[in-house]
Amino acid sequence: MAAVPSTDPTELREEATLSAQQSAVARMSRAARLLLNDEPLPPHARTLLNRMCLPVTALWCRVLRFDPSAPNWPDRDRFVVPSTTMLPLLRAMLRLTGSPTANTIPLEYGRHPAVEVAPGLAGQGVAAAVGMAFAEQTLARRFGRSLVNHRTWVLAQDTDLATGVAMEAAQLAGRFGLDRLAVLVSPPAGPDNGDFADSLARFSASGWTVRRVDAGSAAAISSALAATLRARKPTLIACLPSSAPEVLPGPQLPPEEELTGPWSPTARRGATTRRSWLRRFARHRLRNAFEREMQGQRPALFDEDWQRACRWQLRAATGHATQDAGFAVLRALSEILPELVCLTASSAYRLDLAAPVALPATFRARTRMLPAEQSCGIQDHGMAGMLNGIALHGGLLPICAASMMTVDRMRSALRMAALMRRKVLYLLTGDGLALGDGGGGWQPVEQLASLRAMPHLAVFRPCDARETTACWEAALNWQEGPAMLLLCPYENQYGPLPPPAFGTPSRGGYVVKQEDNRQVTLIASGPEVAIALKASHHLARQDIRATVVSIPCWELFAEQPASYRKTVLGTSGLRVGVEAASSFGWERWLGEEGVFVGMDDFGTSAPANALYERFGITVEAICEKVRARLLTSGGERGPSLRTPDQPRTRVRGPLTTRP
Repeated sequence: MAAVPSTDPTELREEATLSAQQSAVARMSRAARLLLNDEPLPPHARTLLNRMCLPVTALWCRVLRFDPSAPNWPDRDRFVVPSTTMLPLLRAMLRLTGSPTANTIPLEYGRHPAVEVAPGLAGQGVAAAVGMAFAEQTLARRFGRSLVNHRTWVLAQDTDLATGVAMEAAQLAGRFGLDRLAVLVSPPAGPDNGDFADSLARFSASGWTVRRVDAGSAAAISSALAATLRARKPTLIACLPSSAPEVLPGPQLPPEEELTGPWSPTARRGATTRRSWLRRFARHRLRNAFEREMQGQRPALFDEDWQRACRWQLRAATGHATQDAGFAVLRALSEILPELVCLTASSAYRLDLAAPVALPATFRARTRMLPAEQSCGIQDHGMAGMLNGIALHGGLLPICAASMMTVDRMRSALRMAALMRRKVLYLLTGDGLALGDGGGGWQPVEQLASLRAMPHLAVFRPCDARETTACWEAALNWQEGPAMLLLCPYENQYGPLPPPAFGTPSRGGYVVKQEDNRQVTLIASGPEVAIALKASHHLARQDIRATVVSIPCWELFAEQPASYRKTVLGTSGLRVGVEAASSFGWERWLGEEGVFVGMDDFGTSAPANALYERFGITVEAICEKVRARLLTSGGERGPSLRTPDQPRTRVRGPLTTRP
């Protein structure tokens, strides 16, 4: 349908002075505003969207590599809209460029292919965009610009820039030189824009190029976009309110008159660019590797190569703590997975606060550095947000190493990863009471319970090197979302654990030591498994039969068949939980009459061994509680009245158990 020419004299004079491309942008911008006028928007959102209409339209018409017929092809430009406030503008762009899914599929993450990230807390989308740009840079260094040559654009709000996670991610973007990243933002409506000016100054100090443009000037916007394509640093384009009065289209011009669909500049340029890329891809020598990594598939003979590399790395490790084993397996994995990328925080390598050290010999000195290992300093939150963007981009396996206590700073980004069910692996060091000399502020108490309550997150707490390897394998196979390994820097003082008596660690829980006609079941995780095993030997000398069970991953164990869980936990006798953390959630496995040995208070400054004694997480304390409970109950216990093995996959709080 032919477009009806505008009859407004002011608009006619403006279009007469514009080039053909600028005229197309102006006409498409007017059509987008008409579509926005049909949206039920709050006044402040309508003002913001109308102001950003011309800059976004210019980006889509002249720069953005986007093919509406294939919105998820690998080398497309990423257009990140991290807030629901700005989504109507994305919907208008999809309609005007002829996207076949613009009206048939809701504009939600996971349902519409053009939505790159789920809306979340302020700043998380900016951090994810930094991760996408980092992934593009990493893949381009390996496969070349013939296969990886796209950019990341962010349509942000002023509140995104003011958050701590956005500032940390901005500093990392400047440090890594992510010159293919650009953020478009506008100040809030109102006279007070002091916070917005401060945000621009902070981004500039972080190594960004900050450009201020008139949001109503097509020439200024085109010049800023062209300069962004030539920039050697990440770019922030601040779209300021226009000094000239805005000329809005009249009601006689419906949006369909401007709808060009497949013949829009965006669709035609995107289709041409994608066809050219497909021709290069068909002839590329790394085509098979690129396709495998973008699809998230493992290389041929992965299991055999990994097991062999793990055995070699574990033999070369200087210690036998789970932290040593965890990094040894990571080194083995990096040898056979070129798509692995590891971001590290400085907190991951501090064995205590009194004597901070650099990277431990078991990781850095013996590894000759991981292929894509990047240090993020103390920007843990920005690092976690970047991990989400790396996972969303595709083609890489993102892993990070940080301290257990810093997970509280990363929780918002971790929640977004679980919400979007993205494959991200976390290695958290300093688990348990190992950091005793640092004080209670560095001793996790409630973190385990809160992490286990998060949907789609698998939390692994291995007890020795063998279990650490099995947990690594299970974490790689976890497809529901992110996975987390909690690692302890100190070795088990009671010696190596025996082979499993029943089951395997890869099933989330198994029997370490089996006793016939068990009277007591000692259930533990992490370093406390060795304490429970030693306690079972002491109880055996007192004619008390105690079975020892290790549950390194509650999520995996809850997914096992009920018959397997009953065999592991038993159906009779006293159940005792042992863990150097809060008891919250343990009633799920212990039942109403179970006993928990742990800590329900914050820690204190003392050596690790003294802290275990302080909180009663010792062999003697466990034996005393078991004897006292058995004596109170009249000796040997019969079948439990309530068996806590219900197949729930997450802990929500204190749970009652099924009969």
